[in-house]
Amino acid sequence: MDLFQDCIKGIDGTHIPAMKTECDVSSYCNRYGTISQNVLATCNFDLEFMYVLSGWEGSAHDSKLLIDALTRRWTTLKVSSPVEQDNEVDPEPINEVDLELVFQMQEQQRIEANELRDDIALNMWMDARHNDNNENH
Repeated sequence: MDLFQDCIKGIDGTHIPAMKTECDVSSYCNRYGTISQNVLATCNFDLEFMYVLSGWEGSAHDSKLLIDALTRRWTTLKVSSPVEQDNEVDPEPINEVDLELVFQMQEQQRIEANELRDDIALNMWMDARHNDNNENH
């Protein structure tokens, strides 16, 4: 069975190095600490670009770009409905409410991950201080 049998396009994001003015630098700083723009692109299997959304800050989450691409007024990313085995098209298109729910879920996951990271860092700090106190006595 071909893994890409019903696939018509590929989508991915990438960070492109950027130069920004001093006041914009912080929002264009990505998770690796470099100044960049986050770019979303789709291409077909002839390696032709079908859609490109550029200009987003490097700090912008990929889901934010996807939501923007799907909800833009003029240059909306077109998403084909999945085709069922009996060639019936799914009647429910992706709507803004569904996209907002996805974004909220991802935002909640990000918040929880940040809280977990902060808890781990605090525990490591407390352990290090405890070990330093034990070594000094």
